[in-house]
Amino acid sequence: MKLKKTLVMTLAALSVCASAFAGVAVKGYDVDEDWVKIQVPQIKGAGPVVDAKINNALNFNAMLQLYSPLPQSDKTVEAMRVSFDNNFAGPKGVKEARDFVEDVGSFVNYNLHSRWQEDKMYGGTLVERYGLDGEYKVLYNGDKLLCVEQQGYLFTGGAHGATLYDVSTFDLSTGKELALADLFKPGSDYLARINKVVDEQVKANPERFFGPVEVKDGDKFYFDGKVLVVTYAPYEVAPYAAGVVSFVVPADGLSDILAY
Repeated sequence: MKLKKTLVMTLAALSVCASAFAGVAVKGYDVDEDWVKIQVPQIKGAGPVVDAKINNALNFNAMLQLYSPLPQSDKTVEAMRVSFDNNFAGPKGVKEARDFVEDVGSFVNYNLHSRWQEDKMYGGTLVERYGLDGEYKVLYNGDKLLCVEQQGYLFTGGAHGATLYDVSTFDLSTGKELALADLFKPGSDYLARINKVVDEQVKANPERFFGPVEVKDGDKFYFDGKVLVVTYAPYEVAPYAAGVVSFVVPADGLSDILAY
């Protein structure tokens, strides 16, 4: 009896430990519309409100990928984000947001077919199809932060297509998508320290870049507790052939000013 009780208590303790250190579950849904195939990540396990905030941020990023082949409006991304959040707010809005993203995918597929057919009629293309493909990768899933990369590829003829790239870092206690400044204590010299490391990496291979690289607030990044990685899409700081450019900054040089 005593052994049985001890075993039950041990299993209970292990269960608590496992839940305390486990990250959230990440499972995507597919937008699959013939020439448009995008994987959209969604999370579960941080609580209904936090899950909804993060999932709608990820849905919005997917929507931006889908919009890339369409005629662009004069709205800023921030204005579009506010509109998206207002229309699909809260846990109940997430399903509606997914349906909307899938509807956009269907429209984009029609648009790509129409553009291809028009280009073919007037001798502007010899390729068999146009396309938009996207996938995601979980870069870090910890007890405090979640970092997700969403990358796509749009091809509408020419020598090569366009790489679509986004990476987001979320606070799992609030659902907030973090800006670079949020990682650090207020008033700290984080940009100077980061740029010192980045400058050394650029100077080691200057031919790879357009010129000096200066990390600024608003630049994309992810953080796993050990390294801060600042990322740039093709053409931002280097030629297309360089692909996505990443600068790795060890966390031990930032530990005294980190807020996470």
